[in-house]
Amino acid sequence: MCAAFAACAPAGAGVADDPYAITSANRPPRIRLVVRNMNFNDVRLFAMAPTGRTSIGQVGGKQDAEFELGWSVSAYMSIEINMVAGPKCETQEMQVDPGDVLELQIAVIFEQTAGCR
Repeated sequence: MCAAFAACAPAGAGVADDPYAITSANRPPRIRLVVRNMNFNDVRLFAMAPTGRTSIGQVGGKQDAEFELGWSVSAYMSIEINMVAGPKCETQEMQVDPGDVLELQIAVIFEQTAGCR
């Protein structure tokens, strides 16, 4: 289900009435971002949120990386992808909740990276 930039429901303990419900009390105050850079070029990533632009980190060409970001409230976020010495794009904005795991895949042909606008 996780695609170019998708939130995956985190695992967690549920409420007695609904074993699949996830409460805010059992969600960690952070999110995890899993990045797969299939392009040959290095990229720099930035989180674009209501609180501003925050550096996430850099992923080398043809490499994978995982990042954790402090994220204590439910808010909208997009990710700015800056190709080192090249173009940049920003993913579509999406609702992100504490405890979410996000997956970002950067295409071999950068302009074909899904979710970029």
